[in-house]
Amino acid sequence: MLEFQTNKADLTQSRIVKTDKPVISHGEILVKVDRFAFTANNITYAVMGDQLRYWQFFAPNGENADQWGIIPVWGFADVIESNSDDIPVGDRLFGYFPPAHELVLTPIRVNGLSLMDGSDRRAHLPPSYNLYQRVNHEPSYDPAHDNLRMLLAVLHLTAFCLLDLLKSHNWYGAEQVVIISASSKTSIGLAYGLDEDKGAPTVIGLTSTPNLDFVTSLDAYDGVLSYDNLEQIDASKPTVIVDMSANFAVLSRLHSHLGDNMRFTSNVGLTHWEEPRQMSGIIKERSEQFFAPSYIQKLMKELGAEESNKRTSEYIMQCAKKTSSWLKVKELDGIEGLSEVYKDVCAGHIPADEGLVVVM
Repeated sequence: MLEFQTNKADLTQSRIVKTDKPVISHGEILVKVDRFAFTANNITYAVMGDQLRYWQFFAPNGENADQWGIIPVWGFADVIESNSDDIPVGDRLFGYFPPAHELVLTPIRVNGLSLMDGSDRRAHLPPSYNLYQRVNHEPSYDPAHDNLRMLLAVLHLTAFCLLDLLKSHNWYGAEQVVIISASSKTSIGLAYGLDEDKGAPTVIGLTSTPNLDFVTSLDAYDGVLSYDNLEQIDASKPTVIVDMSANFAVLSRLHSHLGDNMRFTSNVGLTHWEEPRQMSGIIKERSEQFFAPSYIQKLMKELGAEESNKRTSEYIMQCAKKTSSWLKVKELDGIEGLSEVYKDVCAGHIPADEGLVVVM
């Protein structure tokens, strides 16, 4: 069995480790990972690995294992061995996996559509990451949509949560929303939702010069500017910022430009994770880190699981339909294929209209 690992001290360094085939105990199942997506979102998991405990989901094997981590990925896997009375061999799962060939799970809270992994290692971790969908039991499941689901579902779920956050706070009194790293798929999902909401403020996308034409072509933003020209944003208007980049140089310039009219910043992603993370000029008292799993739990408590799932599923499907018109899926050949492009993902060199899927 092969396992893709990342050096926790230098995220641009990776290695492939050979491990023994797992042996399952009573109540456990063994799944074979079939395919998974790999995006800038996964690099965010690595950057926040210690702070948000992403390194704790899957234990690395091999020499000096404490220096290495396993970046979680979203994908599909099939049950190939089962010592569980509730989960048969052949069940297909969508959820959180290691970039590896196989994984042992301990199914609990099993119902017709899902299960939770009840392993001791993951008991203290956010429950939304321990949930696996039993897709063969979904009435509308179509394997032809697997790639889009892996690439977009989680990102567009985050977009839905961000839209709900802004709307529930009456847009923080803003007349315009500025989205930094407007080419990211989460940003675009949020822009689609804002565009559909007739009561939403004007939406401006900020992006790098190479991505300017692509972001403009989406017709999802009311205006698109390069980072070099962010001072063209009307600073007289109350503004809310959604930052997917963690590009603190850009964020500092934008905060300084807007001054008191910077009403609120939601810090979400880390597409520019290698940038310096301390910068003067940032208005920290009106900035807040956004953590999607916590917000999902909040929605489920407020709306109930059924209504929450209904709303998020509708949003995800609408965004995916729009995204499918421009997204180019690139399939990679196994762990080795991921290793070949990993540094490009870290460096942000993957084209904005491309989605990487690792086929095992």
